Amino acid sequence: MEKIKKRYDELVALIKKYNYYYYTLDKPLVDDATYDGLMKELISIEEQYPDIVREDSPTKTVGAVIQTSFNQVRHDPPMLSLNNAMDEADMNDFHQRCGKLLGNFAIEYCAELKYDGLAVELVYENGLYIQGSTRGDGEVGEDVSENIATIKKVPARLKGNFPEYISVRGEVIMRHGEFERLNEHRRQNDEPEFANPRNAAAGSLRQLDPAITAERELDIVLYGIGKMEPAGRVQTQSQLYELFNELGLPAPHYYMVGSLHDIKKFYTYWMENRYTLDFDIDGVVVKVNRIDVRDTMGSTSKAPRWAIAWKFPAREAITVLKSVDYQVGRTGLITPVANLEPINIGGVIVKRATLHNFQEVKRLNIKIGDTVKVIRAGDVIPKVVEVLTDKSPNDAKEIVAPTTCPSCHTELMKEDIYIRCINPSCPAKEYETLCFFVSKDGMDIEYVGPELLKRLYEQKKIKTIADIYALTRDDLLQVERMGDKIVDKIIDSINQRREVSLSQFLRALGIRNVGDHIAKVIARHIRSLNKLRELSPQELMQIPEIGPGVAQSVYDFFRDEESLKIIKKMLSNGVVVKEEVVEEAFENPFKGQTVVFTGTLKSMSRQEAESLIESLGGKASSSVSKKTHFVVAGTEAGSKLEKAQTLAVRILSEEEFLKMVGRE
Repeated sequence: MEKIKKRYDELVALIKKYNYYYYTLDKPLVDDATYDGLMKELISIEEQYPDIVREDSPTKTVGAVIQTSFNQVRHDPPMLSLNNAMDEADMNDFHQRCGKLLGNFAIEYCAELKYDGLAVELVYENGLYIQGSTRGDGEVGEDVSENIATIKKVPARLKGNFPEYISVRGEVIMRHGEFERLNEHRRQNDEPEFANPRNAAAGSLRQLDPAITAERELDIVLYGIGKMEPAGRVQTQSQLYELFNELGLPAPHYYMVGSLHDIKKFYTYWMENRYTLDFDIDGVVVKVNRIDVRDTMGSTSKAPRWAIAWKFPAREAITVLKSVDYQVGRTGLITPVANLEPINIGGVIVKRATLHNFQEVKRLNIKIGDTVKVIRAGDVIPKVVEVLTDKSPNDAKEIVAPTTCPSCHTELMKEDIYIRCINPSCPAKEYETLCFFVSKDGMDIEYVGPELLKRLYEQKKIKTIADIYALTRDDLLQVERMGDKIVDKIIDSINQRREVSLSQFLRALGIRNVGDHIAKVIARHIRSLNKLRELSPQELMQIPEIGPGVAQSVYDFFRDEESLKIIKKMLSNGVVVKEEVVEEAFENPFKGQTVVFTGTLKSMSRQEAESLIESLGGKASSSVSKKTHFVVAGTEAGSKLEKAQTLAVRILSEEEFLKMVGRE
């Protein structure tokens, strides 16, 4: 028992420390998964040994210490926290508890995104904004009224039939674009960067000078209510969102009402698609939809019994940097790659992560042996984003940039912040070029992946991309574990990519600075491969959107003897590069216009829609700006729609778009 009590006290002290750094200082010491694990262990001990539970336990408190720089605001009623569900079993347990409390398991829930920001409360009297505060410890928060007033989405006056008094609760967040802009500004001014958007939002909201807060584009979403007079105006959570919209308050865009089964589908969808959002979420919040039964269910001192936060698997974790490899890309760029103590991030065991470049190594002041924070977002390679300097060992070793190529040992050339191998025959560059050529971003040759290419390269069956088109069945059958059926599929896939358009050919060659869009721009103006070979950089720059960097890259590529040999060999191996077919764009509303698509279209894929715009003489863009002419909004349109509304860009529904292109 003494051992258990000792561990219990350790956990209480540790979690209190982490709470202080997270809530008060906006400097988290550990990732969410580590924190949640410690809290789960603490709860387990308290459930098994209730006699040792302390009154100051983190399971009984909310938030942390209030900063004395701000006046205090008392919340009525208190702003409680939420219990967590870490997996489906926890969610099922929550449902069982709700069913027992209500005596009925046919419960209607409301689920919304769990925003990763700073919890706040806003108060309106007679329709006028009078106060804004942080959650603080739940009972008392910090008065940040002037700072919250700088947020564009916070109305100074409510619309419509507003109540005499209403206090609303939600989350202040920072979107990814503003986070990157803010950190870039801080980098240029030699100021410490914010670790993540949540810290940036919290730090910005707690500025003593509201003018500084106003310079940073904060966002807010409201999802709850403290008190409303007169009461009884809404009966469900979903009706509350409708009221927020009527009053002009920023309510959640993404929520659903339904059974437990529906909620699980909502959770799964957003777990898989959270990376499409331009703000951070770390789960979904599930609430019993009917407000009248919530009083029956009640709350603990910390959290309501009628709601729970169903957390996503962690996408960041803390681990140790064991060593660094130097990876050579297809253009010769040398990238430092971290070898890590294996760690589970979001259900995936991560052993390696990018360090980007050696300037980033210097900025992070990272050394071999350091304890680091690693994040994993979508399908992007994991990356090291922070060093926990308080855990750095005395024998940590400097990361020294190489002077020669780790593959071919050629002396490296420095370009701005990068170092590059300029040997055209470097084995690593040749292999990476092969991998890019067959990928979806290149020629999209099915059944030919990196592992097969590695074996063929090592067996000297292929050296350049031209050799792929000379492969025979016998070549492939000599590769270990290759059977007749897969060989036939590979040969067929290669044959299907022998005749290609000029734009796809340019894209697949992997010319520096030439991606999919630029390849299409060049191909539509030049039309033929032969003509492209003749153009000077100055002539290339006459093409709209082609700057000096792209022009020089294309010119150099088609003047390089080795590149020309490879192209000639490809043509002799049966590759046919067709002239780009460009239909003269008839007069239409999109000719010469920039169009952005957001959300999901029912009639066509995003790629098909963008190709359609380009065929009409317009430009398809991925981001909304003042230069955008139209935004086409499909279902579940996100932040691009909001930005379009802010910039007064014309917004089209899918039906309006189809009518304008003559496809209704």
